[in-house]
Amino acid sequence: MTDHPTRHRINFSEVAIGQRFYDPVSAEYFVKQSDSMAAMVTGPGDGTVPDEFEADDIVGIDH
Repeated sequence: MTDHPTRHRINFSEVAIGQRFYDPVSAEYFVKQSDSMAAMVTGPGDGTVPDEFEADDIVGIDH
């Protein structure tokens, strides 16, 4: 994850359902849908196709 002054790194498990977060692996933004699933909302994603995440995956939250 490149240095972003307002982005904080957290585990996927800490993201609230419905919250938008940054995935450094795909370099895209997702919205968390459940304890293990999220949908990409930028790039090729339209928020309709879920993708699986592990609870300890590191993601970014913009503040």
